[in-house]
Amino acid sequence: MADPPEDTHLDIPQHIKYWKRCLLTLLPTQYTTTDSSRMTLAFFILSALDLLNAGADTFPPAQRTSIRDWILKCQHPHGGFCGSPNHRYPDAYYEGGESMDPANLPATYFALLALSFVGGLESVNRGACLAWLRRLQRRDGSFGELVTGEGKVEGGYDMRYCYVLANVRWMLRGDMEGPVGGIEDINVESLVRHLKAGQTYDGGISESSSHEAHAGYTYCAIASLKILNRLNNPDTAKDNATSSGLTDISATIRWLMSRQIGYIPDEDSDDDNDSLPDQDNRNTLAGIHSAHAIPALSTTSPEFVGFNGRCNKSVDTCYAFWVTASLNMLNPTYTPLVNTPSMRRFLFTQTQHRIGGFSKHPGGPPDIYHSYLGLAALAVMKEPGLKELDAALCVSREQRARIEGVRGGGGG
Repeated sequence: MADPPEDTHLDIPQHIKYWKRCLLTLLPTQYTTTDSSRMTLAFFILSALDLLNAGADTFPPAQRTSIRDWILKCQHPHGGFCGSPNHRYPDAYYEGGESMDPANLPATYFALLALSFVGGLESVNRGACLAWLRRLQRRDGSFGELVTGEGKVEGGYDMRYCYVLANVRWMLRGDMEGPVGGIEDINVESLVRHLKAGQTYDGGISESSSHEAHAGYTYCAIASLKILNRLNNPDTAKDNATSSGLTDISATIRWLMSRQIGYIPDEDSDDDNDSLPDQDNRNTLAGIHSAHAIPALSTTSPEFVGFNGRCNKSVDTCYAFWVTASLNMLNPTYTPLVNTPSMRRFLFTQTQHRIGGFSKHPGGPPDIYHSYLGLAALAVMKEPGLKELDAALCVSREQRARIEGVRGGGGG
């Protein structure tokens, strides 16, 4: 095996430059199609700078106020937040109901987190938001993305909406179950049953046991149970047989560990063909190995290890987070099961970009989503120079503590 590259380190100054450029200048053209998700981008930028110890506390007061005002412009009068000020009409347009560009659950999650970096939650209409959350729950316990003017819940049934719901609920009402300020709670038991029902035969989690397991859904389900204080904690479960934890933790751990893929760069290809590796390399990227070449059975550790989200899929920077964070929540002692040195070398030499940020895959350009989750994965593994991450909330532990301190000041 060749000697490991010498530049296996996190280039913190370049990453700070990248994120400040995202904050202060126009984003690349490809982001114009994500206007409805601008709140998501705002959170990634603010939280990445926080992880790099260059967060909003270092901004001029006027800049913090400007960001805060921009976020609050997206607050919906019937509860929740829209994804961009361009998707929030003047109040008069909502007098007959919320059918015109209703608030959506992911935008609300990212808005509350983003607000926590530039102040408290005192301007959030907590009462309206909590009442809106209840209307998003279906009879099977799942949550949708939004509610139409006719009261119909729209959006998928997958674990992402359960995850953002659990976090929004925690930020607005804490760990208390039952009515708060005269507002009924969601059906927590029904939600927990829905989360558990997503575990598949191989141990991973999907939107139901009959679908293919996915690392992102697995993370969302585990994090939801963690935030709800129901992750393998029988002392807090009202009904241990139906409500506490996952069905088969050992199978989940085994499935998560199998997402590690040994990556072999194609050293003979020229720069013009970097995005088109040969067939053997494509097989390796997708986790397809011959019987004698399965990394788990090898006596030597691969130089580079990436992660995929499903069997026979390519490695992707974001799955380094979904997998390591899931293991960390199940039990912090499980994270040493990850081949951390080889994972770091993969991220630093294969997807870390020279201008800062991380790409989705080797040879690609950096983007906000993968750049943040690359940092988050390293923060889970306690990378020097980064703040430690709270795996469930996907912000630094320091920021989680700050949210706990300011959430009691919510309005409404």
